[in-house]
Amino acid sequence: MTAPRTAEIRNIAVVGHKGSGKTALVEAMLTLAQAAPKGAVRDSHGHFLDDTPEERAHGATLETRLEPLHWGNVKVNLLDTPGDASAMVETRQAIGAVDAALVVVHAKDGLQSGTDRVLQWIREARLPAIIVLTNADDERARADEVVTDIRARLNLPLAVMTIGDFGAKVPAIASVIPRQVWFGPDTPTSKPNADLPASLNDRLRRAREQLAEDVAATDDSLTERYLDEGDLPDELLVKGLKAAVRKRAAIPLFTVASTKPQGMQALLQGLVDYAPAPEAKVDAPLEAHVFKTHIDPHSGRASYTRIYAGVLHADDQVVNANSGQREKIGVILEGSDKNSAHQNEAIAGDIVSVTKLKSTHTGETLSDPANVHVHDGLPMPPRLFSRALVTEVRGADEKIAETLEKLCEDDAALSYSLDEATHQLVLAGANAAHLDLALERLKRRSGLDVKLGPPRIAYRETIARAAKNIEGKQKKQTGGHGQFAVCYIDVEPKKRGEGYEFEDAVVGGTVPRQFIGSVEKGILRALKAGPIAGYPVVDVKVRLFDGKSHAVDSSDAAFQTAAYRGMRLALEGGSPVLLEPHMSIEVTVPSGFIGDVMGHLNGIGGRILGQDGADEESVIRATAPLAQLLDYEPRLSAMTQGRGTFMMAFSHYDACSPQTQAKVAAEATPMKAEEE
Repeated sequence: MTAPRTAEIRNIAVVGHKGSGKTALVEAMLTLAQAAPKGAVRDSHGHFLDDTPEERAHGATLETRLEPLHWGNVKVNLLDTPGDASAMVETRQAIGAVDAALVVVHAKDGLQSGTDRVLQWIREARLPAIIVLTNADDERARADEVVTDIRARLNLPLAVMTIGDFGAKVPAIASVIPRQVWFGPDTPTSKPNADLPASLNDRLRRAREQLAEDVAATDDSLTERYLDEGDLPDELLVKGLKAAVRKRAAIPLFTVASTKPQGMQALLQGLVDYAPAPEAKVDAPLEAHVFKTHIDPHSGRASYTRIYAGVLHADDQVVNANSGQREKIGVILEGSDKNSAHQNEAIAGDIVSVTKLKSTHTGETLSDPANVHVHDGLPMPPRLFSRALVTEVRGADEKIAETLEKLCEDDAALSYSLDEATHQLVLAGANAAHLDLALERLKRRSGLDVKLGPPRIAYRETIARAAKNIEGKQKKQTGGHGQFAVCYIDVEPKKRGEGYEFEDAVVGGTVPRQFIGSVEKGILRALKAGPIAGYPVVDVKVRLFDGKSHAVDSSDAAFQTAAYRGMRLALEGGSPVLLEPHMSIEVTVPSGFIGDVMGHLNGIGGRILGQDGADEESVIRATAPLAQLLDYEPRLSAMTQGRGTFMMAFSHYDACSPQTQAKVAAEATPMKAEEE
């Protein structure tokens, strides 16, 4: 099929708290636009997009899906994202690949901790946003109250674009501009009616007045016109709102019913009208970023790819800008489904699925071979949780490793390694729920009974004070050429989070130029395992300022060993410190349990940052050591009679208490650094 022009594309991530109705909403829009996947099979909840065994078991979306539709002459690429804590990394990556976000809020539940999390990510990515209130036809819905809460929490003009009327005999949804109404469920042939029910007239008038006031406040010329005339004409109002959304000065809000899908027409037109088209250059060298890889056991690998510049053609010869390896483009699919329409090309601004790339993984860039450029995508969150994989099946390690390799391609937030001390495979991920989900997938795909061992925390090490004039030396004579190298280094701590720095301050060639790199290799090897418990060393600056060499006996290996020994001495003499990860945590609880929850957070070394909420429910924001949060879910449930929920994300590393450092060091004897 023919690729759309860049101006005719909208890229939108559908995000929100678990259970807010994201997938049902996407499915309703696909159905209305007659773009639902062919042969789609619905589950017990009526969904057809959540089709993996794990998603059907959990009743939740657990991986991002690319679902395109066409509305008018515009292609709308929807990314249906997870709201479940075990898979929120996928949501973060999707937000980095789009031009706008559709934030889904349940009309009964309102803003929840997951909503706050995605709104924060949207702000960080500087994305325009549109809000949709789902399930407004639920008998327990409190749409007006939720809208008031959203308006207060966002501190931005909230442009209410549609209003629902579900108490009438024939349910209706009306739009503020243009002023029209739809009766009954949306169908591909539904058309708006000019006759408005009396119950909606007054509400629409008030909404129109509020809309004009809010949009006028986003632009000086509109403010002047509004003050002079007391209103804005529809054309100017629409134009002003489009500009305000693009500069993130206002957020449109739409209302939909979910029991019988209604309001989808107005929402889809709103996405086309108010979400911005991509800013991209077609007449530029290719820059295509893979932000998600999906591996299907039957149809193989599919890479969700955002084209930032140029044009990607089927059968193109391109280069992986990160690895330098060549790739031949195979089939370009419009969406994630293997039966999606084929595209001959994908132009700048589009998002497509590219099948069977051999060497390109999530986070990597496809480029024109003559103009290689790496796209700076969002960094993956640190893998803070790790657990050993345990199985009683003999000889299963190879099969487990093969399955893990594919799992880690499918989910770039996972990694695995071999613990050389215990000879166990270790799986690492974003959080405990993430590892539990990975284990489910591992067991299904490998067919093996595998369990997770005790949790491991991704501690780090650093130094508290500088170690100056440290000598690292390698002197060995074994017949023939010997090994001789000496290097002198200064090591000092850096601020938390600043990372590692190496400075070559050698004067006069006391360390020959060809061995400077050898010195740094030895230093980096020493930083892999700190002196306290064998965890990686971070936030240090190493200055190489002098050394000695021999014309015959000096070598790359000799200088690597000398530098390694010097760095080990510097770390041991620099007052080593164990660092532990701290998490930012948002706890949503009924207001009657605030005291208990805050008291518990304070008791585990947490720091309360603030509290928001209404009479019935409050959100507590805090940071706390990860080691104290491993069993937080059952503790919170016990404190709140099962009514509390929480979300957490990595915040920072900080020094452990002396007691924790001693305990971790005592338990980590097998992890000590390698001996020379």
